[in-house]
Amino acid sequence: MKYILLSMLLFLAAVVTGQGSGEQYIAVETAKKKYEKLAKQSHYVFAETRENPIQWSDSLKISWLTSDFTRNPLELKARPGEYFVYQIGVGAGSSAIQNLEIKFSDFKRNDGKLIPSRQMSCFNAGGIDYTGKPFSKKIGIPNGKVQALWVGTDLTGVAKGIYDGTVTVSVNSKKQSLKIQLAVDGNAVENHGYNEGKGLSRMNWLNSTVGIDAEITKGYQPVTRKDKTLHILGRSFVIGNDGMPAEINTFFTSSNQSISEKGEPITGGAFRFVIEKANGEIIRLTPGPVKFIEEKQGHISWQVKNSSAECELTYLGTLNFDGFVEYKVSLKALKPLKIKDVRLEVPVTKEKSTYMMGLNREGGLRPDSWKWQWDTTKNQDALWLGAVNGGLRLKWKAENYKLPLVNIYYKFEPLRLPPSWGNENKGGVNVEEKGNSVLVNAYSGSREMSAGSVLNYDFEILITPFKSISNEKKYGDRYFHGGGTNAISKVDKAEKAGANIINIHHAEDIYPFINYPYLDENTAELKTLADKAHDHKKRLKLYYTTRELTKNIPEFQAFYSLDGEILFPGPGNASRTEALHPKGPNEWLVRNLREKYVPAWYNPVSEGKFKGSIDLSVITTPNSRLNNFYIAGLDWMVQNLKIDGIYIDDAALDRFTLQRARKVIDQNRPEGRIDLHSWNHFNSWAGFASCLNLYMELLPYLDLVWIGEARDYNRAPDHWLVEVSGIPFGLPGQMLEGGGNPWRGMVYGITNRSGWTGNVPDELWKFWDEHNFKDKELLGYWDKDCPVKTNNKHVISSIFKGKNESVIAIANWDKEAQSTSVLIDWNALGYDASKCMISMPFVKDFQDEQPLQSLSSVNVPGGKGFMIVVTENK
Repeated sequence: MKYILLSMLLFLAAVVTGQGSGEQYIAVETAKKKYEKLAKQSHYVFAETRENPIQWSDSLKISWLTSDFTRNPLELKARPGEYFVYQIGVGAGSSAIQNLEIKFSDFKRNDGKLIPSRQMSCFNAGGIDYTGKPFSKKIGIPNGKVQALWVGTDLTGVAKGIYDGTVTVSVNSKKQSLKIQLAVDGNAVENHGYNEGKGLSRMNWLNSTVGIDAEITKGYQPVTRKDKTLHILGRSFVIGNDGMPAEINTFFTSSNQSISEKGEPITGGAFRFVIEKANGEIIRLTPGPVKFIEEKQGHISWQVKNSSAECELTYLGTLNFDGFVEYKVSLKALKPLKIKDVRLEVPVTKEKSTYMMGLNREGGLRPDSWKWQWDTTKNQDALWLGAVNGGLRLKWKAENYKLPLVNIYYKFEPLRLPPSWGNENKGGVNVEEKGNSVLVNAYSGSREMSAGSVLNYDFEILITPFKSISNEKKYGDRYFHGGGTNAISKVDKAEKAGANIINIHHAEDIYPFINYPYLDENTAELKTLADKAHDHKKRLKLYYTTRELTKNIPEFQAFYSLDGEILFPGPGNASRTEALHPKGPNEWLVRNLREKYVPAWYNPVSEGKFKGSIDLSVITTPNSRLNNFYIAGLDWMVQNLKIDGIYIDDAALDRFTLQRARKVIDQNRPEGRIDLHSWNHFNSWAGFASCLNLYMELLPYLDLVWIGEARDYNRAPDHWLVEVSGIPFGLPGQMLEGGGNPWRGMVYGITNRSGWTGNVPDELWKFWDEHNFKDKELLGYWDKDCPVKTNNKHVISSIFKGKNESVIAIANWDKEAQSTSVLIDWNALGYDASKCMISMPFVKDFQDEQPLQSLSSVNVPGGKGFMIVVTENK
């Protein structure tokens, strides 16, 4: 009996059947014993069409082993103008392959016409990275494994005919050449074949450079320089003689509604980089000249070398038009050094360090002191200190930095301890009040440096806010989001609600699979939906991000073949995520991928033409060529589907890629929008990160933030201001969880979305229109010039100030009813009190109309509030 069972297991391990193909596969180890050519060679090479992706790394199709592609060509068919792809398969035979090379001959027609080899490339061997730079990759294959190599051929300008050529695979000078015959015939394909995903021409999107240019994005200004003072939108930056920031100023007004001519200092002095020896002596460095090495409208870069007999300290700084500053700091020891500490000291004025977020501190009022040490189990490497109209986000890193995974997947790719700042967990950051400033001390602790050794103390600065708040967007953009999965019905629902922007989520009947809106089967219906929205004077946006990617896409196996470049190479079948996959991955992933993946979102499709399917996704690798694919796909959608922007749900995107997305939308859909949503990451699963701190470098390119999922709207007003409202960063915000708290939200001028759960904003939008909120200036309780206050600490007030009419918003942050006086500084408001009328109008589901003789005693229910209209009769 045991012998029979063992025989059955060996047979099943040796021969399996390809899904849907009916073809037999054989395990590589079994093939080595059965096929002499595989056993004796270091590698075995075969060819395959695009229609049959090489699926398993441990199995070979028997037909590949019985065909001789060195003599009989693989016959392929393509159309003129197509970007055409096919596969070369390589099986590692007698040993592992360390470095494989693939080369192409010219493909020739009988009359001598060519498809030049320069029009051919292998995606596995490299391409164009997400910043637009060429790169190459080494191809290695473990012993007993099979690797698919995806080949692309650009047939632009290629005449019809039959072309013959070879593909040569080399391993340790041993070459195998396969014959390929490519028949180019039929009608010319449109747009290189990108309009149909099933042909896999979109693989070329991996090398796209769409959106990469020297232009600045709309709404910003070029970087200008006068001597060592640099100016960007609403901010100035002065370079010290040593190359470090000497002074940073803001010109934004107190509630970020405009930019003034008079600036206010953010910094309380110059940045100091301190090298303290073990004996307590500070190394004195002599700065060389400030050299401006690149000056473009989008950025200015400079370099300074500071020297002493013991070490050299070189700064390479770059200020970008959006307020992003990058410093590459190189410390080189010229002789052996015993060091007590290397630290960066950043003084911030008290006025511009009212609030704090990051380094294990949730957003809100800054404590008197804060101490933090490096701990990469937490997604923490950055600190924001600021007021509403000026602040700094500091981020510390080194040459080993890699963008970590986010959300519940953080543990699969956490932060990497910087060798310099982290220093084997000796480093950290202290925040302390010092006189009129708050001093940020980023220290790295004791160490020894040998002569010639180098440490990279890199850091970044983001100067906030990034732009003034657009009242047109804050009060004029009304979102419909949710409302079931019948997408076409949402135009009428949005019309009824008074919304003018519709967000279409994935898991919809016509958008079933996450982050791939341009599936062949649903693009026509999405175009119809966009057209209907436009006919009703509404904009249509689609859920579209890069954190995870569905298996239900034509390119999935090809992406997987790129060995972790696109799909994150996690623990595979051993993966566990507490929230979604506590017992392990879905059966399909276990059977078909087996290794090098992390399971992510999944959803059974219950409606529409895809009913019965499962949307099953895996986590992607940040900052890969998937960013290029993402931007090219966005470019295709705005041009072909005419969508009006995208909705990003947590992001594996960097600022450069989102800058590209912004340009694509602005150039094609000038009124397009990008909004960002994020779950509350301040928990152990996500590494205790504050979302707006985590994603702050993306904020310059957004129109709105929806940071409300898993938020507690009973948190204090300072938490609302920093982590929910968007105001300190120059952005409108919205509430999410349970519909939010509309009374407290009005203190910041924010609402929920229509179609979402609870507290629908439709009546508030009507009130905004009736009282012309677009023409009013928000002066919040945080603003020293706010003309309205209360005498009850639980009741907070802000005012929306107009020329002859203003609206006061008050909200009670206590669960019990509170009585308060609403105090108006009439001179500051600019109204004649004797000519003013005060009223509390009816707003459905928000407040009843109430007669008001005075504001000396207003009773505010627990957790609620009022809007009070003040009208001056001229």
